[in-house]
Amino acid sequence: MEAMNTCASCHATLNDAKLRAPAREFGGSVHRDDRIGCVGCHNGDARDPTVGAHSKAAGFDPHPTHSQVPVICGGCHSDAGFMRRINGRLPVGQAALFNLSLHGKLSAAGDPNAPDCSGCHGKHDVLSPTSPRSPVNRANVARLCSGCHSEETRMAKYGIRTDQFAKWEKSAHGVAFKKGNPNAPTCTGCHGAHASAPPDASSVAHACGRCHEEEMAFFEQSPHSQGFRKRGLAQCVACHSNHDVAPASAILVGTTPDASCMKCHSHDEKPRKAADDIAALLRGARERAAEARAAVARARDRGQHITGAGLALDHVATAEMKVRGVVHTLDPARMEARIGEIDRAVAETLRLVADAERARLLERRGYYVALGLAGLLLLTLTLKVVQLDRRRRRGGA
Repeated sequence: MEAMNTCASCHATLNDAKLRAPAREFGGSVHRDDRIGCVGCHNGDARDPTVGAHSKAAGFDPHPTHSQVPVICGGCHSDAGFMRRINGRLPVGQAALFNLSLHGKLSAAGDPNAPDCSGCHGKHDVLSPTSPRSPVNRANVARLCSGCHSEETRMAKYGIRTDQFAKWEKSAHGVAFKKGNPNAPTCTGCHGAHASAPPDASSVAHACGRCHEEEMAFFEQSPHSQGFRKRGLAQCVACHSNHDVAPASAILVGTTPDASCMKCHSHDEKPRKAADDIAALLRGARERAAEARAAVARARDRGQHITGAGLALDHVATAEMKVRGVVHTLDPARMEARIGEIDRAVAETLRLVADAERARLLERRGYYVALGLAGLLLLTLTLKVVQLDRRRRRGGA
């Protein structure tokens, strides 16, 4: 590769650090391939070891413009035959998606603030997205987006808020992501990567539904579904918010001032009753589940080993999660059926605790019986020894 790409070998020897840096960065790039090389983006003649490599006749372009970059990248990444030879695992539709995105449209219009391919992937040091050092790696992409979207001066022109990253970090999604949950979404998980666009009111539920499929299906069966559409409300966002999604909890449902239901139904009697009924069902289920967990904890504090307790508590947690899904139907009857699963899992957990306690009591009784028998045997032996000693003394007398 070095023999054919004289660009890199020559620039690596230059005294000017600005001209030398691209060669150093390129050495670790995924584009370090003799079928791509420097001429893949800059044109010119990589086989010419002189300044003739910069020939205008060969189309040499030292500084592609902002709007040219997506065209250059798309020249390879939209060519299915070429990409198959280079890396058959890469999709070839990214350029078309980028052109349809808000980023792409702004970039094509010459907006210098809009990201092009190099703005996210890098220029000479392009790394595979699977590399932990890549800015577009799943672990880094939220901070990458934040680099622009948290900058007030940059975003003021578009009227876009700059607190999304801070909110996401504290959200249920952000916290789960930090804990290593592979399913927790970052920016691209909801907005897309190359086709980045803010979900509108009609599409946000489908963005959420890619992960929360059951919840979306239940929501579609609820009275909220049609009502939200008529009013142009974003389905999931109305109750859960967007970047600052809070953990699902009973406080979302009910008639307390901070419950989500009261955002719209503070003066509606029928919805308030439904909210109260659902909140009561959730509260009772939550209390019974807490009772089961506390019973296991108390037993373990006493040093008891409860066979199957871990699995039983997992069943309780799973049943609770299923209930959170069916809440979206706003149907107390359907919730009661799911809550029955919690009650069965709780009953099984309490049975295991009770069995363990009975086994402990039996063991303790057996210990006391054994101790009593041992004491009786010791007393019998002691009396026997005393009796033998008396006989020996009488015989001696």
